[in-house]
Amino acid sequence: RQELPAMVASLCTAGGIGPADLRELRLDLGPGSYTGLRVAVTFVRFLQHFGALPVLAVDSLAVLAARARGHRRVVPLLDARRERFHVAAYATDDGTPLRELAPAAAVPWSDVLARIGPGDVVVMPAALAASRGAELAARAATVTTATTVLAEELFAADLPFVAATSQALEPRYLMGSYAEP
Repeated sequence: RQELPAMVASLCTAGGIGPADLRELRLDLGPGSYTGLRVAVTFVRFLQHFGALPVLAVDSLAVLAARARGHRRVVPLLDARRERFHVAAYATDDGTPLRELAPAAAVPWSDVLARIGPGDVVVMPAALAASRGAELAARAATVTTATTVLAEELFAADLPFVAATSQALEPRYLMGSYAEP
């Protein structure tokens, strides 16, 4: 946490850019770690407070879905803990930017299964695929494993970014209730 400003300053120096050179920030709002998201969102709010820096925000599930570009329907999946799972659905097959087909929600496993159909591509962490992948494959879905989201993935032009003011930046925690039905 305390290293974040120094790390950002170091990266900017290494890249030969200063604060005045920044044109926009891109932010992954999660779902993710409470501490990591809280620190990142607070830092971005701080930067917005002292300058008119535009922020483009995106959901981690969209970033995961983008890894399976070219499929009719992609369903990213993360463990929300407490027997709930973060799930959404996106279309990636027509060459246009990633389109949300079903909004993100934190749901029980039975609801996840009800959302998965034949031909769907499910993108999920390897550990979750090991414990739940067979049930998805039995529904004629293709399971693809994914590692953690990398910052460089936020530079993809086809992600469904939303312009966000500091008041609108709300992180989505793994165990949060942001998407409770």
